[in-house]
Amino acid sequence: MIRNLIVLFVVVILLVLGLASYHLSSVRGITVQPVPIYHWEDSTATVREAVASGTFTRLRERRFNAGYTESAHWFRFRLKSNRQPADFSFEIRNHTIDRVEFFELKNGSLRSLGQTGSRLPFTQRPSPTKTFAYPIHLEANQQADYYLRLDKRFENLATELKLWRTSDFEDKEQREYLLWGMASGLAGLIVTLAFLFYAITRDPVYGWYGLYTFGLSLRQLADTGLGFQFIWPELPALNHPDAVIEALWIYIPAMLQFQQHFLQLRTTAKRLFWAMQVLKYAFCVVLILLVVSQLTGLTQSYSGSYRLITLVHTILANVAFVLFIIVVFVGLRSKDSVKRLYAIGFGIQIVGQLFIYAQNLMRYRADGIFFVDAYLIVVVNFFIDIVIFAYLLAYRYRKSLDEQRRLEISLAQTQQQTNAAIIDVLESERQQVGDLLRTDVGGRLTQTRALLADAAPAPLLTEAVALIDQTDDCLEQIVRDSPPPDLLQKGLPTALAELVAQRNEAGNVRLHFRHDTDGSVPVFSAAQTRQLYRIANELTNNLTKHAQATEGSIVLRQQTAGWQLTVSDNGQGFDPAQDQDGIGLKNLLARAQTLDATVQLESGQTGTTIRVRG
Repeated sequence: MIRNLIVLFVVVILLVLGLASYHLSSVRGITVQPVPIYHWEDSTATVREAVASGTFTRLRERRFNAGYTESAHWFRFRLKSNRQPADFSFEIRNHTIDRVEFFELKNGSLRSLGQTGSRLPFTQRPSPTKTFAYPIHLEANQQADYYLRLDKRFENLATELKLWRTSDFEDKEQREYLLWGMASGLAGLIVTLAFLFYAITRDPVYGWYGLYTFGLSLRQLADTGLGFQFIWPELPALNHPDAVIEALWIYIPAMLQFQQHFLQLRTTAKRLFWAMQVLKYAFCVVLILLVVSQLTGLTQSYSGSYRLITLVHTILANVAFVLFIIVVFVGLRSKDSVKRLYAIGFGIQIVGQLFIYAQNLMRYRADGIFFVDAYLIVVVNFFIDIVIFAYLLAYRYRKSLDEQRRLEISLAQTQQQTNAAIIDVLESERQQVGDLLRTDVGGRLTQTRALLADAAPAPLLTEAVALIDQTDDCLEQIVRDSPPPDLLQKGLPTALAELVAQRNEAGNVRLHFRHDTDGSVPVFSAAQTRQLYRIANELTNNLTKHAQATEGSIVLRQQTAGWQLTVSDNGQGFDPAQDQDGIGLKNLLARAQTLDATVQLESGQTGTTIRVRG
């Protein structure tokens, strides 16, 4: 299993690296246009005051990081076209800025190019992209100044400001959307398969895995802006204070629930299980309160909502993080290889989350250090999650099917052993009853008839002697129908030959017996010998009493591939469809089932043939 997992992991990593390499090589020719950008911070200034302000300072890099801020931030840059008209797109990479407005000062005229923001419906975006992007058009030899106002007060503000040629920007966006579409399709496939496995097996592990994969996907969509673009474009209230927090408050409880079932923590780690229970319901409560606050506008009217919710999230997330670390150790200590591999994969995820946490501590400080976008780390973790966890769940599903098959086989074997034991007991009881009938009851009947023979003749006495004779004949018939005491010593072919001889002496039907064999074949077991003798006995008994036949035959064929017992006659036949509820046919099928044999029945006006194959 580990080797297969490693091979699959390597294949997926190579696939991801191949896609990343292809994407990077395809966008290598797409470059950001160099333009100096200047910054000014003010809470109350209008755009005309910003135009008149001389306190703008030049940014040293395109990424701007103000940390926690209570001000609005202005940015200014100037563009000039050459001899040909030019089209540009100015992109603000942070999609969670409350309000964004872009102004153009051209030919002495100042106008707004549109107001948008994460607190406004998505339809107000100047360009339908996951980030904020404003299209800019300049005629030949034309110059214009542009002013950008970003308002994200009482929160952390960090963003990149990039100027693209519009053709390059659209090309870049199309390539990114293609990759995100592939990732979303893969996530959707995993979620669908998880719920399909749950529907088939009714194992809650698969259902909770599908839910927490959905929560992880939702967190990714919220972190990139795709969620607001495609899932809740008319509910901007969900973006404040941060849609990622809501996705995490869905993802973490589902993860906790999945781990409780997958690692069987209720029995293996009770304290950890109950700690997870408390934390899980705490997340659910705060999620409900947050959604209600968002939809009622409370989070937007209360300026301290971002800090409050961030503090609550920090406390709950830190507790969850500690529990997750404990889960890793519990999984590693398990004797189940599947659980150990899960712990390794989950440990890799925790390392990635630690990197994100450390980076966030630095990036949201003014001029903080920034390495890579958090969503890229989440993408890597997401692929690790899909490769390891999906494989483990598939392996677990296959293992459960194998276990179910083993249980079914064991149950069938136990049932056969039970049936064989019951048959042995019944045969023993029948043998004892036959012996009693033969020695005790038969002897008493003989003595009684001898005593009555010495009495004076009388009509009542004659009738009594006749009844004794009939009883003696019935007793003899019962004894003849019972298996011989030395059945196992004689063997089935010899016992069947004697049975046919007895039937020929007692009845009007001429029976024939034939034993065919192709050489050295296995000897019938005790259970096979008893059951096949019983089957032949019952079928020939029915043949002589009910079939109205003149001839019949018993053929026992033994071959290396198997055996076959055939009983046939030339009687009037019967309709098997109407006789399915008969006791005789039920007994025949039950006895054949104990031998793991099949029954073939053919009956018509020319006679009946019954074949039992094993």
